[in-house]
Amino acid sequence: MYDIRRLILLRDLAEHTTMRAVSELHGITTSAVSQQLRILEEEVGAVLMRREGRVLRLTHAGRVLVDHTVRVVAALEEAESAVAATDAAVTGVLTLATFRTALPQLALPAAARLRAEYPGLRVRLVTLMPVDSVPAVRQQDVDLAVTYSYSFRVRDLPLGLGSEFLMNDPLVLLAPPALRDPVRQHGLSAVRDADWIAARDGAPSIVSVIFACREAGFAPRIQHRGGSFAAMAEMVDHGLGVTIVPEMSVDDRHRHLIASAITGGLRRVGVTYRQASLERPAVAAAVAALRGVAGDERLAS
Repeated sequence: MYDIRRLILLRDLAEHTTMRAVSELHGITTSAVSQQLRILEEEVGAVLMRREGRVLRLTHAGRVLVDHTVRVVAALEEAESAVAATDAAVTGVLTLATFRTALPQLALPAAARLRAEYPGLRVRLVTLMPVDSVPAVRQQDVDLAVTYSYSFRVRDLPLGLGSEFLMNDPLVLLAPPALRDPVRQHGLSAVRDADWIAARDGAPSIVSVIFACREAGFAPRIQHRGGSFAAMAEMVDHGLGVTIVPEMSVDDRHRHLIASAITGGLRRVGVTYRQASLERPAVAAAVAALRGVAGDERLAS
């Protein structure tokens, strides 16, 4: 029988493509990863990977083995969840990842509900962007994560993961008060000649600026870059330009800067989990708590 730990290393190599990345992921040396994968090839009796330039690609045999590994790991977690479900008590430790702007509105209230309802459950919170939290869920580093996807960008989850919608987070234009009336009369075309503020290249939110402006018929003149939505709002408040951010990120000090909603622009906020873990009482309770908090938020808005 193949060693499950070696199979997981191969699975992670399929995703990350280098021995170094896998070694950092698991906290072991690169040589140890290489040795374990060589042993796995000997056990299987087939070549599982080949080098292509600087990366490693799986052979057909390697891909077949990884496909089965995903199902085996899911089956093992389903077994754990099923055993845990035989005890109705919600206890133990549950780790919830969340992106930063969802912390005050979703993650913290959900954690408070869980602590109040289940004194035997310890809830740990970790702030991670979805680009990091989704792999963390898959790697079982966290139990579930509050994540988001933009309405104009399709996101496919890795095999074995599921997601439940919680709430919409509308995108809004932040602009100095003097531009509020022109924007409400003419839409984004009223700020086509303005200086724009955006996140760094590669950040998910910059796509919202590019997409919305393109839909309005122009390309934004990006003059300033902000490392956070709060910093971008401060720049707008000081008259440096305009920007588009999720409404959830706008604090009370900057609410006066909201000039308009972006037509069709949303962040869909949800909770991502391993499908095999849903029978675990703590995970089910956490999903229910997040669902309840999100429902309260929708009613309040």
